[in-house]
Amino acid sequence: MSELVQRRKAMAEELMRDAICEAATGVLAKVGFTALTMEQVAEAAGVSKGTLYNYFQDKDTLFVEVIDRAFAVVAAGVDAALAGGGSPRVVLGTVVALLLKGVEMHRELGQVVRSNQLPPRLAAAIRAKKMRMRGHLVGVLRQAQAAGELRDGSPAPETLGRFLALVLDGIVDERMLHGDECPPLEEEI
Repeated sequence: MSELVQRRKAMAEELMRDAICEAATGVLAKVGFTALTMEQVAEAAGVSKGTLYNYFQDKDTLFVEVIDRAFAVVAAGVDAALAGGGSPRVVLGTVVALLLKGVEMHRELGQVVRSNQLPPRLAAAIRAKKMRMRGHLVGVLRQAQAAGELRDGSPAPETLGRFLALVLDGIVDERMLHGDECPPLEEEI
């Protein structure tokens, strides 16, 4: 197969994955994870169930990809902020702002994640993402400590990172589930 044909095939497959994930996002927002069926997603995407299963082995796999795609821009921004080498205070502020803005952009999807009972495998995947973020926060706080930006006697960066992650998780929960009752986003940041 020529390189051009392979590239076209890969592009077509990526477009199909995009369309399926977009359809799944809409269905998830309407019915939630528990009630979501592959039949509903196939119908919403305008594909057969068999085609859907060519791209995703089950609804768990589809759900993880929907979440990953929705927050890919946020994840890339966080990675760029962490790699940028700025002052820890600026990096921390940037990371928090990106997270909260990302949550605001994807509130309906976040509501599905927060308000549905997810199977253990998916709950573990979400937890792993939270732990990765906590690790990033701890890394920034270690840099702050090394730069002398933490007060003497401050708790260890690991303790501060855990605390900050818990606070952010609470803010995220509140914004997703009760967003209309929350202060404006800029005040939260």
